[in-house]
Amino acid sequence: MAGYPGDHTAMVALLNGLLVGAGQMMDTVGEWAERLLVDNPAPLVVQFVDQLDDEWLDAVPPDSLCETVAAQVRRRMSSWHPGWPHLWAHVLRVTGITLALAEDEAVDPALGYLVGICHDVTKLDEFRTGEPHEETGADFVGDVLRERLPAASIQAIQAAILKEGDDTLADILHDADKLDKIGAAGVVRRVSVATRPGWLITALWRVGDDLARFSSMHFDRSRDLADSKRDFLAWFLPLAEDAAHSV
Repeated sequence: MAGYPGDHTAMVALLNGLLVGAGQMMDTVGEWAERLLVDNPAPLVVQFVDQLDDEWLDAVPPDSLCETVAAQVRRRMSSWHPGWPHLWAHVLRVTGITLALAEDEAVDPALGYLVGICHDVTKLDEFRTGEPHEETGADFVGDVLRERLPAASIQAIQAAILKEGDDTLADILHDADKLDKIGAAGVVRRVSVATRPGWLITALWRVGDDLARFSSMHFDRSRDLADSKRDFLAWFLPLAEDAAHSV
């Protein structure tokens, strides 16, 4: 990806714009674009938003059950922890990918949607209870889907969330969840949790570490998305890390 005149200044502005804090509701690309693309934005900023748009796939519930469960997940996540909007945005991004992969791999789109929307439903509760969120999330799935889906489907969703599944649905969740750690989405996920500029160096280091530890993908579409995200970070991270030291 080509550089542009004024990249350092533009990168400083972009990084500052990403520091919104975990409590700020930023759960669509449009909200990020509205925040970042102001006052004749620099090409670097436009490129970042375009990349985020390419990575952030739509998470439209494929049926009324999925819509109902999504509302229940949102209520559960928002019940007590002020940082829930940050996690909710992650869940939506993961769900967009699980839905797309399910459609590609001839898996029931409803199962793809449900495994994504439920996978971190109790993650914030873990801070309070100490119980692994995979286990309590699987319990949540059992409670909300009982008698709404066949038992085998519920068990497949639970196994994927528990990281115990050995089927396509489990591989879909694995790929989608890992993909949200890198690329422009990974930058948003790590940087936007805080508001203080001093957080930037740590956040960008975490993105780089996630990239270095990135897992193998199971599907052609996952691999294509991973390649795009890696290419983006190869250009973006060196500029961002340099700029972070001057913020």
